[in-house]
Amino acid sequence: MKNIAVIFGGASVEHDISVITAMQVFKNLKNFNVLPVYIKPNGEFVTADNLTSSQTFLNFSKYAKNVREISFEFGKQNLVIFKKNKIVKREKIDCALLCNHGHGGEDGCLQGLLEMANIPYSSSNVLSSALCMDKVLTKIILKNAKISTPAYLHFDICEYKAKKLEILKNIRDKIKLPCIIKPANLGSSVGISICEDVATLEKMIDEALLYDNKIIVEEYIKNAREFCCAVLKIGDKLFTSEVQEVKKGKIYSFSDKYLTEKDAEKGEISTQLDKMIKKLAVQAYSALMCDGVVRVDFLFSEKQEKLYVNELNSIPGSLAFNLFKEPFADLIESLINEGINKNEKRAKLVYSFNSKAIESYINMTDHLKYKMC
Repeated sequence: MKNIAVIFGGASVEHDISVITAMQVFKNLKNFNVLPVYIKPNGEFVTADNLTSSQTFLNFSKYAKNVREISFEFGKQNLVIFKKNKIVKREKIDCALLCNHGHGGEDGCLQGLLEMANIPYSSSNVLSSALCMDKVLTKIILKNAKISTPAYLHFDICEYKAKKLEILKNIRDKIKLPCIIKPANLGSSVGISICEDVATLEKMIDEALLYDNKIIVEEYIKNAREFCCAVLKIGDKLFTSEVQEVKKGKIYSFSDKYLTEKDAEKGEISTQLDKMIKKLAVQAYSALMCDGVVRVDFLFSEKQEKLYVNELNSIPGSLAFNLFKEPFADLIESLINEGINKNEKRAKLVYSFNSKAIESYINMTDHLKYKMC
């Protein structure tokens, strides 16, 4: 039976959503030995006896039982479990199932760590994860692939401090109001606001800068319908989920996504639009070189009859299982198998080369020493 590390939590504003995703995974993870790995808000990796219970996370320091620290045995595909600075156990991990959202887990950092440890994992690779996480880089790739995305401009905190008046003017003149202001490297709609007048523009930028040092300002597509569609890779084939319309106010907020109980609403979607969304989802997934399951978010302007790719989520909330007809357990198993297969392909690459560079360097430095004497 395969050993699966379910990694979740993290030093991210999306920490709690990651916990919820993991709880849903635990309920549906069958026929595997499961090692829950929780990344605390301070970045510490731990495991405990009751990490599969959501009650534990109401007050982790109070409710967690038998907490042990987790480290990696790099290059050996092992997790090392510590208790009071003593090694309790080494556990070979067949695959890490990633349930992390946002900073440190979805942006390529965790993926790089796992690659250094030679542990297969379920999400997109380091580069693809970083590209999907950064909304500016995502848009650059989409535009290069000739995939429509709302007009935008971006700046970092240093540019804003140095050229504040120029940036504010560019927003008013080029993007125009109303506009959408977003932290460039965040998800779950945290820090996002719609600015409708000049009086609140600076305030909303300042609020977004609390969450990220890089900001993206997007064109507001008036009366746009919002859709999402997930893409899953199995072998060399890409499969799309059902298309779901998002019912929202002007912005699909954090509260709309996670704190409001409501049944998924499937609005009327023409066959043509449904096909367009699925086709564009596959194109965007391919352009960003994704793996695993990725949710692609869309905006559709009925007035312009134009479909835009808004963003890609490389580790979507609940792993986007609600968008697929297939059972969640089957989706999880597919992600695990794909992670293992991807790692096996990577292991076949050649990583060594006998260049004799060190020998040449030694001979050269010895020769120079002789000449100097």
